[in-house]
Amino acid sequence: MNRTIPLLLTVCLAATRAHAAPELESADGFAWNQRAWSSLAAGRQREAREQFTRALDRSATTATQAEANLGLGLSFILEGKPRAAEAPLRRAGLSGPYAISVSAQLTAEAARMRGDRQTALTYLRQAVDIDPANNEALRALAKSLAEAGDERAAWRAYKKVLSLDPKDADIRKLYEKSGRSITGNLDAAAGMRRVARPVLDSASSETPLPLSTRTIRVGLYGAPDGRPAVMTRADLMANGAFKVMSVSRDVLRDNGRAFDPWEISYRPENGLIEVRDASRNILFASKTPFALVPDVQRGSILIKNAVINDEIGVDPGDRETRGALEVVPDPLGFRLVQVADVEQYLIGVVSLALPIDSPAQALRAQAVVSRTAAYWAAENRNETLAFWDLLDDDSTQRTIGVSGEMRSAADAVADTEGVALALKGRAARVLQHMDSGGATEDGSETGEPGLEHLISVSDSPKPIAAWRTPLELERYAHEAPPEGLFSEAAALSTPNSSRWMRILDARDLRARIERRKDLGALRDLRVTARTPTGRVQAIEVIGANSTAMYVGRMEIDNLLGPGSLRSTLFTLQPIMEGQKVSRVILWGAGTGSGLGFSRAGALGQANLGIGWREIVRHYFPRLEVKDFLKPKKNK
Repeated sequence: MNRTIPLLLTVCLAATRAHAAPELESADGFAWNQRAWSSLAAGRQREAREQFTRALDRSATTATQAEANLGLGLSFILEGKPRAAEAPLRRAGLSGPYAISVSAQLTAEAARMRGDRQTALTYLRQAVDIDPANNEALRALAKSLAEAGDERAAWRAYKKVLSLDPKDADIRKLYEKSGRSITGNLDAAAGMRRVARPVLDSASSETPLPLSTRTIRVGLYGAPDGRPAVMTRADLMANGAFKVMSVSRDVLRDNGRAFDPWEISYRPENGLIEVRDASRNILFASKTPFALVPDVQRGSILIKNAVINDEIGVDPGDRETRGALEVVPDPLGFRLVQVADVEQYLIGVVSLALPIDSPAQALRAQAVVSRTAAYWAAENRNETLAFWDLLDDDSTQRTIGVSGEMRSAADAVADTEGVALALKGRAARVLQHMDSGGATEDGSETGEPGLEHLISVSDSPKPIAAWRTPLELERYAHEAPPEGLFSEAAALSTPNSSRWMRILDARDLRARIERRKDLGALRDLRVTARTPTGRVQAIEVIGANSTAMYVGRMEIDNLLGPGSLRSTLFTLQPIMEGQKVSRVILWGAGTGSGLGFSRAGALGQANLGIGWREIVRHYFPRLEVKDFLKPKKNK
């Protein structure tokens, strides 16, 4: 891939649309679409429709046809003609897979403009079902459900919105209002994962016990603040005999029995953590950390009915964790930390990372990458009161414990036991994502130290054609993925993970902007810097009173779609209403940071017969595949 995209061309990317087709007679559907978006952005709806119609005539791909129909529908909505919008929007949803979610979102908007709330609700459900990360459709769905009087469904939808953007104050108020309207158990309304009793057999022979003695400390119920969630109550049940030990390794109780239910609760009046049996008898109380430690190597502890202080952004479902469980007091309750053998912990991680029918070579590659991430986290943790190495959420690699495990994943972990990626003899820092969009990102472009060993590689057997101009990057983001990508041979790769669209409302954008600074009416958004792979590094927001720069993936995500922006490999087009931005349209490729290991690409390579060693070396050419077990095992 060409690794230079001049900054001047990057800044002028959106402006290129106005000159996309200087030779009108030879212009293809993509070029006509670009001219049409430029006209629509300037408020010339009739002219835009003529150009979108020409695009349909010249379209050679379903993606271009879908985009033209989508543009026609949006032009009618902007002109206040919802009935005229519905037919092209439906055609957009049928023409190509990448426009289905946003076409359903706009069809719902047109139906609402006509007063047909039931049809709007149907299409909003479709938009969210097709692309669960479409936060704009999810917000609209939540409000529509509340209007329809379905407070339970509205509460669940508001909760999903908040899990993507916990700082959305307006949605939080609506979420709390809906919650007050629900009768009965909110846990039941949330549809939480519940497990009746431990399922791991402590005496089973599922896989050989690992030779490795490395352990990992996993902060459970990971929260948006980067720490385990604080809770005030939880029920615990072990799958075998266990002891309760203090942090100094003193035995507090040595008579814990299999399947005995224990309750742990926080007493705010005295700050004590109380442990009670099934008859509510107090077994002991503590203000210092303590741990439940199974007496057997395949011991597990089921955590049930956790009462979390703030569930937003937290998976509150039951989970059965292997190994010991530490209870760490907090001024507002307590946190839970799993202490487990790395190899046994990895079974749940690898199981959730890839689909159930994934080939063995992909699972082995994932096991090596996940083990490397665990090793690095354990060796480079920040010292905190609870001493957790990583969380159980998506911040590093997700797991929900035994209930999410697959036998094929356990075999992959066992087959690669102790094997990880090394830099100068030590476990390297490796990152993972779902779909690179065509090429992985260069770690040195992030500005974050310690990622220089992550270099950009094409997610295909041969380099992708170079992007010489901004218009070529536009075409890449708008069209279907090029032939030959590894991700296209992967069952994990959905249309939304490889190509996606967003239509953002300027009112929501401005509300997020005002969390940092009030810029006044929104006048423009423009990309001011990109990495050599085309990913956005900086966006300038221009308001009536001031301007602001958003630099780096986190700031850009918080601006355009907290928790829902699939990647920073996108192009954007503001749509104006007079002198103000009314909407912003994004066309994007890939899902995730693009750094390091592409799960879709790895799965595609395995489907093509490539072995796990070649897969990990493809994504990490500067790292060594090392067996960390001593003595060295032959694999």
